[in-house]
Amino acid sequence: MSRSTRTRTISNLVAETSKRTKLSDGDTPAADAAPVASPLEHETARRMLEIAERLFAEQGIEQVPLRQIVVEAGQRNRSALHYHFGSREALVGHLINYRMAHVNALRERYLDEVEAAGMGGDVRSIVRASVRALADTIQGTDWGSFYVQVLAQAMFSPSLANPDVIEQRVIRGVVRVRVLLRAAMPDLPQSVMEYRLLWINQGVVFSLATWYQQTRGEAGPPPVEELADFYTAALCGPDTSGAAPSRATPKRQA
Repeated sequence: MSRSTRTRTISNLVAETSKRTKLSDGDTPAADAAPVASPLEHETARRMLEIAERLFAEQGIEQVPLRQIVVEAGQRNRSALHYHFGSREALVGHLINYRMAHVNALRERYLDEVEAAGMGGDVRSIVRASVRALADTIQGTDWGSFYVQVLAQAMFSPSLANPDVIEQRVIRGVVRVRVLLRAAMPDLPQSVMEYRLLWINQGVVFSLATWYQQTRGEAGPPPVEELADFYTAALCGPDTSGAAPSRATPKRQA
């Protein structure tokens, strides 16, 4: 796929927003110019979204017939889902946008606590706050385990979700994490930092989704401290991107 036709993703949206966010602008991006019109103002749409979330987590986003969602929602009108959401991709996008609002509120609160404690420049504290927001959502809500599995699928296959329905207000916490980490690690080249932030963002989601699939939450709380240690080490690892290659064939001794 060429660069010009590359699929736009939620990760792209976060990266683009964080690049426009300067430290002098504050820790969060400006409010949306106009809120995205949400079909979730209707109870029927919310019901279908919640059922879709569970089915997508259990069976896979691409494996669930849209008709099954409509039937389980008790709708006689088979076109109800298309009326409210338009497409499978828009449904997934709205689902992620809806749930991200909760995770974002936790992430913002935990980051406030980090900065209030004078640890706003501490990489591990920032990473831990971000991991904890998603982990606490999984453990503290009856839908968090479904959500993280849907989010992992959408990250692995970006075409499954329409990022155009994601509002900036729900990604402010993630953007703030990126801004704080860039400020805490000013010597790391920007291109290297962008890759590491992308990998860590995806890695945390995949790690927690895998943890839940393997344990069903029955082996204790999510491994927040272990994940914070692991991804802090990944962020702070040495940068050898500019090092000379060391693959030269050694000369034979005469």
